[in-house]
Amino acid sequence: MSMVTVALYVELEAKPGKEPEVETFLRDALPMVQQEPATTAWFAIRMGPSTFGIFDAFPDEAGRQTHLSGRVAEALMARASELFAQPPKIQKIDALAAKLPSQAASRNPTRPARTGNSQEERIPMQVGSELRIKNTGEIVIDNPEVELAVEPRAADATLAYRFNRDANEHVLRLLEPVADHQHMRVHRRDD
Repeated sequence: MSMVTVALYVELEAKPGKEPEVETFLRDALPMVQQEPATTAWFAIRMGPSTFGIFDAFPDEAGRQTHLSGRVAEALMARASELFAQPPKIQKIDALAAKLPSQAASRNPTRPARTGNSQEERIPMQVGSELRIKNTGEIVIDNPEVELAVEPRAADATLAYRFNRDANEHVLRLLEPVADHQHMRVHRRDD
């Protein structure tokens, strides 16, 4: 089954002089969308000097409806007459096929590697990294301060992760507590 089956395309035409405000509005919407678990993909786009858009994808109709009644849609409609030359054009579309990062994990250098136990994955972590394990089993590692290094030795710690279906629980085990920091030229005091 595809991770997305339905999507939305919203075309937005900014009022003259409102282009910077529309751009800011769209950029500022991202944190709200990140709080929506059923929004699989979301893009704010600019197609011309005053033409903007939003494309988002969902696993099902329920996810799409939740998004349409969410905070971004509410804020968009509340500011529509102020920012846009015409009301936003919302098109409901069906997704026929999709390639998403979680489906292309083998090409993603930050994707955790499997350990000897085929049900367990090694997750290199750096200080400040966020680890999110979604209900789908997708592992997301994000570090807003430091770009994750591709080399496992750059990790400050390595976790082993597996999902125990019988107990319906996520199991994390510390494998390697401290990195050798050989990837760094100088070891800083607060590393």
